[in-house]
Amino acid sequence: MIGAIAAATSSDNPRSSSLNKQEESNGSYMQMEDFLQLLTSQISNQDPLEPMKDTEFISQMANIASLEQMQQFTKGFESFASSQKDMVAQAYLGRMVTINNQGNDVEGLVDSVEKSADGSITIQVGGDSYFPKDITRVSLPNQ
Repeated sequence: MIGAIAAATSSDNPRSSSLNKQEESNGSYMQMEDFLQLLTSQISNQDPLEPMKDTEFISQMANIASLEQMQQFTKGFESFASSQKDMVAQAYLGRMVTINNQGNDVEGLVDSVEKSADGSITIQVGGDSYFPKDITRVSLPNQ
């Protein structure tokens, strides 16, 4: 019965066909509007002799709303974490660093910080690029 309801809902919902590819790409397959449409179809197609309880509907709506809020929080936190990495890397500018480069320690002054097109951040020390995660020590330059 659920399959029939889902099929009926997707054919009645012009939004589902146009956003289907977009929703698949961002990992969100069911939005609140889709859930409410599915719930409406479920109510209209239920057995009159065995109707669903209203507490089940409320529980389902609360669960989907909670899930949607958690997804929004996760996206916001990912954005915050990314901006924090950028700010921390910029703090290395003009500082003396020690970098563990495949078992060898490299020391030098951080000349620049670069962010590539894919979002990865590197620092330049003495003309070579290194990842900030490889830094083992940071200090002020000798005056």
